[in-house]
Amino acid sequence: MSGSRKRILHLVDSAGVYGAEQVILNLSQQMKNNERYQSVVGCIVENKSDQNDLYDAALKSGIHTIKVPIANALFFRDIPRAARLLRKEEISLIHSHGYKPSVYGSLIYLLTLIPIIATCHLWFEASKGPLKMRLMTWIEKRLYRFFPMVIAVSKPIQNVLLDHKVKQNKTAVIKNGVEIHTGALSSQEKGALKAELGMSNATHCILNAGRLTRQKAQWTLIESAAAFKKQGKQVHVLIVGEGGLKQELKALIIKYNVSDVVTLLGFRSDMDHLLQIADVFALPSLDEGMPMALLEACAAKVPVVTTPVGDIPKLIENNETGLLIEPDNEPALTAAINLLCENKSKAKLMAEKAFIQLEENYSSAAMCKDYINIYSGLLNDKNYAAG
Repeated sequence: MSGSRKRILHLVDSAGVYGAEQVILNLSQQMKNNERYQSVVGCIVENKSDQNDLYDAALKSGIHTIKVPIANALFFRDIPRAARLLRKEEISLIHSHGYKPSVYGSLIYLLTLIPIIATCHLWFEASKGPLKMRLMTWIEKRLYRFFPMVIAVSKPIQNVLLDHKVKQNKTAVIKNGVEIHTGALSSQEKGALKAELGMSNATHCILNAGRLTRQKAQWTLIESAAAFKKQGKQVHVLIVGEGGLKQELKALIIKYNVSDVVTLLGFRSDMDHLLQIADVFALPSLDEGMPMALLEACAAKVPVVTTPVGDIPKLIENNETGLLIEPDNEPALTAAINLLCENKSKAKLMAEKAFIQLEENYSSAAMCKDYINIYSGLLNDKNYAAG
């Protein structure tokens, strides 16, 4: 083993670097200098040669990272191979993130007896998803009854676990934590980035980031962009992310004739730069835990418009640290964005207050400390847990 450090494997099936992936990266960064535990990022892939954004991002950050090849159609063959890989990597604990890692990780546990825990980032519309996803989610929630610990990123998610008969003493809530970046773009660099994205310096930039799914309700932003265009306002909406709703959103952009003022950017590795040119961060979600994209926006002091779902109201208080609107309400979203664009002093004050709240309650250091206490308890490092 690497010195005397115990290795914690973050097992994840990732299609990009979104909220859950950023949690893993932030936690792994914080654990770099921990004398007892080493973080290992394990990316499930179909084939070892497959490109994986999280794998690349973790390597770039100097985090020990491995690919765990498990082909869906050949998982009976690949699970034993994955078990051998984890033994070779001397993994002490599997920490799963998502339904597939939890199911596959449980099978690996049966072969290796490497204990497994999970973090639940969110469930949404399970009854309406593809049959395979619904089946895996159904299995996942029942498997959690046998896990020694299941962590929720918000109280509402913990309540879902309790509703599915996971014992309360086997659950915990750990808030997502964010890194606060200090590098700033110059005015010229900001202008160049806006120009590259089809905006003038006078254009109000509205930024959204997240998976393109029904949960995130990005169609509301497209409807809002159409309203602004009709009013003759200089507003441009940038939507960062990939997902199953992409074609539907593209069709909506065409329907509303807003391709000149709405851009689907796909996955971007420069979110810190995009936040610096944003006048408003808009997250009109139907459901959330505590979204990392929101935390990153608050860390960048970008004024926020969002919805009072999940644990969002614990950070965003209406008219104090941001603006809250009802979900799937285009007129309310448009009015809130307009208010922040037109009243810069009010927007700046709310962003500053949100930043203070973030520093106090949602740091990656605090998140790491909470996770390490969980790890040390499960791995019988009792003295370390109490330290």
